[in-house]
Amino acid sequence: MHLEALLAFAHIAAILTLVVFISSQAALCRVEWLNAAVLKRLRVLDRIYLIALALVAVSGLARTI
Repeated sequence: MHLEALLAFAHIAAILTLVVFISSQAALCRVEWLNAAVLKRLRVLDRIYLIALALVAVSGLARTI
């Protein structure tokens, strides 16, 4: 029972992380703001987004199994 709750928490936390970082990417992708520093931030945000996406998939699969 505790494992199920922990997996549900991990899944929801990963989904919320996904939403936060995709909205951060959308906010930074304005044409007037694009410069080298913003591109570095977007690269970091993209890595975090991909990690969160993998966590959503892994925790979702773990919840079904």
